[in-house]
Amino acid sequence: NHDFWGTLITYIGYVFLFVGLFVSLFWKGTHFWKLNNILKQVSKRKLATLAGLLVALNLQAQTVPSIQNNAQNSAGRSMPATRIIPAEQAAANTHIDKDHADKFGYLLVQNYEGRIKPMNTMALDVLRKLYKHESFHGLTANQWFLAISTDPMLWTQVPIIKVGPKGGDELKKLTRANDDGYTSLINLFPAGPDGMPHFALEREYNIAFRKKPAEQTNYDKEVIAVNDRVQVFNGILSGQYLRVVPVKNDINHRWNSWLDEKFESDKESQDVMGPYFMSVVMATQNGDWQKADAELEALKTYQQTWGKNVVPSETKIKAEVLMNKLNLFFKLLIFYTIVGGLLLILAFIELFRPSKILHRAVQVIIAIGVVGYIIHLLGLGLRWYVSGHAPWSNGYEAIVFISWVGITAGLALYRNSNALIPAAGFLVAVIMMGFAHGGSQLDPQITPLVPVLKSYWLIVHVAIITSSYGFFALSMLIAVITLMFYIVANRRVFKRHNEKTIRELTIVSEMSLTIGLFALTVGNFLGGVWANESWGRYWSWDPKETWAFISIIVYAFVIHMRLVPGLRGRYTYHVVTMFAFCSMVMTYFGVNYYLSGLHSYAAGDPIPVPAWVYIGLATMTTLSIVSWLRYKKHLTADKKSEWLED
Repeated sequence: NHDFWGTLITYIGYVFLFVGLFVSLFWKGTHFWKLNNILKQVSKRKLATLAGLLVALNLQAQTVPSIQNNAQNSAGRSMPATRIIPAEQAAANTHIDKDHADKFGYLLVQNYEGRIKPMNTMALDVLRKLYKHESFHGLTANQWFLAISTDPMLWTQVPIIKVGPKGGDELKKLTRANDDGYTSLINLFPAGPDGMPHFALEREYNIAFRKKPAEQTNYDKEVIAVNDRVQVFNGILSGQYLRVVPVKNDINHRWNSWLDEKFESDKESQDVMGPYFMSVVMATQNGDWQKADAELEALKTYQQTWGKNVVPSETKIKAEVLMNKLNLFFKLLIFYTIVGGLLLILAFIELFRPSKILHRAVQVIIAIGVVGYIIHLLGLGLRWYVSGHAPWSNGYEAIVFISWVGITAGLALYRNSNALIPAAGFLVAVIMMGFAHGGSQLDPQITPLVPVLKSYWLIVHVAIITSSYGFFALSMLIAVITLMFYIVANRRVFKRHNEKTIRELTIVSEMSLTIGLFALTVGNFLGGVWANESWGRYWSWDPKETWAFISIIVYAFVIHMRLVPGLRGRYTYHVVTMFAFCSMVMTYFGVNYYLSGLHSYAAGDPIPVPAWVYIGLATMTTLSIVSWLRYKKHLTADKKSEWLED
């Protein structure tokens, strides 16, 4: 980037590329323009058929805490040798006032990454990690967190640590988990021969930890996961999640709990925190929460006084708590599942029994879906405001954003009352958001950006590239739907719809692929500009860069298949489109978790290839073979050939 003229000429070349790609979408006579015109002329008859599409994702998060520190920390505490307290009883005996707990949720706390956030966010994060739910037997996350913070030793007797089913009966027996799959801390630290507590899974953990991730069994993974949850509980006992006291005049803006960063007693913090937590204990006994409210306000005032340089605005605090309460994206997952499912069902019925009533019902459902789509956009905007950065900066945010783009693609390319197109868009959101809320590696919590990402290039480069994934996903789902149609359609239905609805779906798929390819190409070149401005080089063969380049080549081949004799058939196009999406899966997920590089999260040994990859490939292969046999039979009977549009 020290070569002024070379850089200038290169950037001018990029501009010509971007302008050329953009203009080709609208210039009269281009292939995209022809496709759009053909689409407008296609009959308004509709098609819908999708027997089922289920993607099961089971990615396990791997962390590597120290079991020795875990045992030492627990050994240093006097574990109460008392009976186990049932979870329902513990919740019923918790007398934390809900109104006060709601106020407590607005208290600020600093996490280990240095982010200042409301206590409500911290409480939800901890409860999700420990208990795998966002409430505890009628207690809100705020109530539960305040209760366990004021009497942590009591809660060591409560079965609150999740033991997943992957460990089987053997692990449940070893951890003494109940029928619901929960155990307590004292169950995990029984007294040894010396009378001191020891970690019940120490041997199993050491064995599992020594194995490479690819060699770990489900039992090993669950042992490690249980240990991670024990570390979370230890964090509660040591006050790691109660860093609510700003250190006066600290240049690093550190906040402490009753322990400082060296886990040594901090008298000043104890003097600040002590009156509040003592007032909470008293209030649980006498039911008078006025003093606790006053002490909480005093603590908030202290934070505003000594942490004024880093505390977020009151509006932003309220916005984050509102975002937590709404839990929009999980609710939208359910909403999109209903809308997409209804669209598919009604479109399938309309295929055989078209009527005005069905047509109107489809329009109403699409309109309802658009309302959810707008709420989705507002949710992204709210997360942007709360986090202070574009909502596509980590794995969870990117998946949620791609979901929105998938719906955008389905609605933007919706033509001629073909309900399958928007339905496919909603299904993209269902699959993506299902992964976002079901994959253990995608943490919904907001994380600070590393310095290099604090750039306007994040908004431009990442947004354009991730947008392309939504268009590619839409084309992939259209391909699956089309192949399913070939399988389930009889000769009469095939003859009626192959040259109308399937042709329309193929055109929409081509248009979606074209937009996705252009976005991926532009985003990739903009990444080169960002790299040149930041590090002085355009390209470094980083795994993400390389696989993005591979994906560009793959999809460029797909949209040019119409020019290759022998590859112009619609069946061939849809099969290749379906398998081409594997390159995007590798570009996004594979690079992130299997290859080490600037754009990835991988380090050291890669995690095992999840089972859904093999299941997906087997399903696509089976779908391709069966649909080909049916397609060939239909085409032979119809005595016609069908091609992609010229």
